Amino acid sequence: MNTHSQADNGNSVQTPERRQAPMHMRIGGMAMENGILFQTDRHWTMGIRGDDGKIHVTSGAKLGLSRRSRLKRTPMLRGLVTMAETLVLLPQVYSRGGRLPLPARSPDVLASMLVSTAGSIILRNPKRPMPPLLEELLVSAMAVIPSLMALRKTHATQYHAVEHKSINAYESHGALEKMDARDAHSEHPRCGSNIVGPALALITLGNFMSRRLLGRQSPAARVGVSFLSLSGAIELVQWAARNPASPWSSMLRKPGGSLQQLVTAAEPTDEQIDVGLAALRELIRLEQSDRH
Repeated sequence: MNTHSQADNGNSVQTPERRQAPMHMRIGGMAMENGILFQTDRHWTMGIRGDDGKIHVTSGAKLGLSRRSRLKRTPMLRGLVTMAETLVLLPQVYSRGGRLPLPARSPDVLASMLVSTAGSIILRNPKRPMPPLLEELLVSAMAVIPSLMALRKTHATQYHAVEHKSINAYESHGALEKMDARDAHSEHPRCGSNIVGPALALITLGNFMSRRLLGRQSPAARVGVSFLSLSGAIELVQWAARNPASPWSSMLRKPGGSLQQLVTAAEPTDEQIDVGLAALRELIRLEQSDRH
């Protein structure tokens, strides 16, 4: 595992880098309250802004399955495997100073959790029945509210935009300079936000169908529907990213793109962009070293 830090007072002079074609690899990321985690199939890097004002970058090899593994190539499982690999990284992220955007003590977040729970109970009141499909849609939507509220109460929305801007700048023309990252789009087709819309639609439809078939609300069926809906949503989003010209792709990405614009991503500062670029440069360095 590699760790280093660098001073940054926000007034450093940018030295233009020679641009080169970006390497063919799938870069993923996760925004935190104080920085960004980037990862590929083989490596991970994290850049954070420490309490000392410096940028601290940590990196290492990923503990996970090979990209050629059967699980990594099996539809409906490969997306969940990738998510599990990210979860395995979280203890290292936390131990190295990364702060996850989970402000559970925030009064607004606690209030949204209470409202969401109370709303779900009211919606499922058998004395005031409503159309089952509408009920499932509202309950599924309310379950997402606390998470979105928690995200908005941190700097993670700005680092989320940095994550996308950095990756977009590199994937479009191999640039790792602040100017290019600043001008890049703050939305990305592989963002996890794109999963929310299809997942809610699939969960709503799946729970509705299970109630019609079973004649009751089965906890086991709900768990199964949630698992299949999440897997299916990931497959749909990955398909949309591979086929950007398809009109179906635009429809699938529309809810996630709106969510990124309105809720999960906010305009970052130059200092935050510096953190993201430092982490991405380290990831590119590791990948280049592995291929030479």
